[in-house]
Amino acid sequence: MAPTDELITIREFGDISEAMLAQGCLESAGIESFLADANIARLEWGVSRGMRLQVDQRNAAAALEMLDHAGNAASSRMS
Repeated sequence: MAPTDELITIREFGDISEAMLAQGCLESAGIESFLADANIARLEWGVSRGMRLQVDQRNAAAALEMLDHAGNAASSRMS
């Protein structure tokens, strides 16, 4: 991402595994993302409020659609 790109939070996670899965899903679709607060969450979980998954605002709609689709696919496999 270029230094001038504005990041927006599209999801918040309390579980690092879920956050990393979501980030991997976006990366596999070619959407760059950033896990804000991931380092503090790993080091001081009790102090952390979780992690924020952020993307460039131009990719936000595609990223949300991708995560919704991935979540729906996972739900249908579990039922």
